[in-house]
Amino acid sequence: MKEIKIHNNLSRKKETFVPVKPGKVNYYSCGPTTYDFAHIGNARAFVVGDLIHRVLKSFGYEVTFVRNYTDVDDKIIERARELGKDAIEFAALFVKECETDFGFLGMIPPTHTPKVSETMPEIIKMIEDIIRNKKAYVVEGEVLFDVPSFADYGKLSKKDLDSLQHGIRVEVDKKKRNSADFVLWKPAKPGEPFWDSPWGQGRPGWHIECSAMAKKFLGETLDIHHGGVDLMFPHHENEIAQSEAANNCPFCNNWVHHEFLNFGSEKMSKSLGNVVRIRDFVEKYSGQVLRHLLLSVHYRARLEWTDEVVQRALEEVKRIHEFVVEAETYKATGTADDAEIMGCIEKMKDDLSNDFNSAGALGTFFTFIRHARHNRDSLSQNSVTEILKIVNFVRDSMGFVSSDPEATLLSLRKNEQSLEGSDIDSQWIENLIEERKTAKASKNWARADEIRKELAAKNIVLKDNPDGSSTWKVQS
Repeated sequence: MKEIKIHNNLSRKKETFVPVKPGKVNYYSCGPTTYDFAHIGNARAFVVGDLIHRVLKSFGYEVTFVRNYTDVDDKIIERARELGKDAIEFAALFVKECETDFGFLGMIPPTHTPKVSETMPEIIKMIEDIIRNKKAYVVEGEVLFDVPSFADYGKLSKKDLDSLQHGIRVEVDKKKRNSADFVLWKPAKPGEPFWDSPWGQGRPGWHIECSAMAKKFLGETLDIHHGGVDLMFPHHENEIAQSEAANNCPFCNNWVHHEFLNFGSEKMSKSLGNVVRIRDFVEKYSGQVLRHLLLSVHYRARLEWTDEVVQRALEEVKRIHEFVVEAETYKATGTADDAEIMGCIEKMKDDLSNDFNSAGALGTFFTFIRHARHNRDSLSQNSVTEILKIVNFVRDSMGFVSSDPEATLLSLRKNEQSLEGSDIDSQWIENLIEERKTAKASKNWARADEIRKELAAKNIVLKDNPDGSSTWKVQS
């Protein structure tokens, strides 16, 4: 099995991945809080989590993958109250909407998708274990984690407990022994959903939920835990404290965090009002374009969202799927195997084994596309067969190829960004581009130039790509 290197935020180093059980991976990714439609910043978390899942499976690991739904939360309760709805039923509606978005993004199903509302016995049991191990205390029906009692607190975020306590400016909750202590169980307020517990009717704090769901399906020690950099503290730090206080063993060996998606200099967030919903982007461009855009840079790099980035993703998705459709027609006309083609999958595995480097693997794939097109008239049967294997590997390991390439191309043509609000016939443009390609192949340069000028007269700008394809946009 190929060796994988992962940047582990627990050590802040890239390390060789060694699962607890050889050949098997227990993997957890923090899922959505279901109170609204997901936005494209959330989509980065979703597709990075899916990428890790796909890569591990493509490398031959038996993966147990858990991505949760937080369906018990202050925001859910508040939004449901505003709309006069039951909080749990309201959250369930947005679980379904999230699943629709996952389909748009071409994600493969996790092994388990637990909900907080269905994990209450395990949450209560874990809190009881923490209290029994003298790492939590009860005050007036509220259970608080005793942070100073956990000596390793801060080992993930590298935050010092003393500085955290001194840095708190707001008045400390009188119930807390220490300012850094956090809630494991809270008493229910009137009108809120609640569950019976040894400490009275109430509901769990946010952090304990993930600890309990992870343990229920993956056991006491995880191989990989994924989430955004904004979750490293306090959420993931508190998960470690709770889980290790309850189980008396390491919680997770490898911590993977993706970076933000930025509009200009600002992180995308609902509170800033600069969000684009996944649903709206998909309607305008397609889910395949969004997935491609989000994975075309390394997950640990900040992604700056611009019109140019979207346009490039459109062009690249189109180029990939045009090639995939074209490759189905390739015939063997040569006898010698092409070394570049025969070695392509191994090169992409080298990229992906280097901390899930989807951007590097995508670059390798584009190099392969140019090479295959250039040498299409001299391919051996083995090379033709390998080309189709490469396409399938890219589809399975990263999702850069859709399950229906022709439908993807049709969607792109219907939703071309530059045609919004115009009456330009995209099929007319595609026909002219195809005619120009034929003219260039037969060295009819005059006709090729005429077509370019004809398109330019309609403000259509052509771009000839290194692999021989052409893309276009409307010049504003």
